[in-house]
Amino acid sequence: MSRDEADAALTGLVAAHDRISAAMYWLDNHPGLTALRRPGLTGRTARVATETLHRTGVLWSRFAALGARLDQARAARAAAGNRPGAAGLRTLTTLLREPCVAAGPDGMIIETGPPTLTLPALAGDLERQAEEVRAVCARVEAAHTAVAERLTPLTTALDRARATASGLGDSGDAGAALADVEARLATAHLAALADPLGGADVTVTTRLRDLAEEVNRIATGLAGLARLRDRYPERLARLARDVDAVAAAEDRAAEVFRVVHEKILRPGLPEPPAAAEALRAHLRQIGEIQREGRWPRLADELAAAERGAATALERAGHLHEAADGLLRRRTELRGRLSAYRAKAARLGLIEDGYAATLHERAETLLYTSPCDLPAATRAVVAYQRALAGGGPEPAGIPDPPVEGGRSR
Repeated sequence: MSRDEADAALTGLVAAHDRISAAMYWLDNHPGLTALRRPGLTGRTARVATETLHRTGVLWSRFAALGARLDQARAARAAAGNRPGAAGLRTLTTLLREPCVAAGPDGMIIETGPPTLTLPALAGDLERQAEEVRAVCARVEAAHTAVAERLTPLTTALDRARATASGLGDSGDAGAALADVEARLATAHLAALADPLGGADVTVTTRLRDLAEEVNRIATGLAGLARLRDRYPERLARLARDVDAVAAAEDRAAEVFRVVHEKILRPGLPEPPAAAEALRAHLRQIGEIQREGRWPRLADELAAAERGAATALERAGHLHEAADGLLRRRTELRGRLSAYRAKAARLGLIEDGYAATLHERAETLLYTSPCDLPAATRAVVAYQRALAGGGPEPAGIPDPPVEGGRSR
């Protein structure tokens, strides 16, 4: 080599060494390489880590060899002076152009063995290998970012739910459930970080989906408790109005029951409805629970009271209808008897002894208190059959009572 060729080669190698140095130290602090050094990696990521960390070790070994040989070349150029002689140029040619570094089967630089690599080849290989490792580290970093993006919405939802639970004070089992979800999320996070290059692992994906559903369920329950806390006065007032409606309906039913027991013999009715007082006691208990801030218990008790009020109101209405139906049945039978009496007049059967006896019997049953409705029904039917020219009266019609007043 001439002096100019040697100087040009040396300048190029120094520039390459500076680029490689910057690349190596940047690579050593790369988040992707840090992730590949984590213990417990699995799957594809573990395989990439094994390969990449080995390649990184080879890079550092070769980088150290490049630096050592480059120092030798610099020293030789300095010793040759401004006008290097033939011996100095031969030394520079040997260092800068001929193989001067030996590599083992694994790519690591070895001190023994025939040299196979020149400094330019070593520098070029280092730049290429460093760029390839950097690309791998970038993919690992991107995979880690993807894992974080999958976990961030779930973590955010968990934090919001935890804040809501904290604001409630007594959130029931929600606190323990959130702690359990948090622990399972940490486990899922570790599993995802163990193989970020594995992509959407089915087990991890399923686990995260299940956790998201559970957090959503807990958060929905907590939001319901928060709404209950905020809207409690309105909901309590509505429940109180419902209880008042029950009391009014039960009073109406009780009055009809009283009339029925006066007017109808053996009506077969149950005890009159009387749920209002128990519902009012329940309201007082609910007030105590609210003052103590026991929101889960309050939610259960309010729901139970609302169901109880709705059921009681429906039952009072049914019983009122059933009792009033007995009175309407008596009124209907009286109307039918009057209509049949008018028909008898048109047919000239008013004075008919048999028909007149049946009419008297039916009328006495219907206008005696208490009225025997089944017997009165059979009596009216018998009178109807007589007017229609039917057969004998149905069996089982009792004689009219001797005592008892006329009823309205």
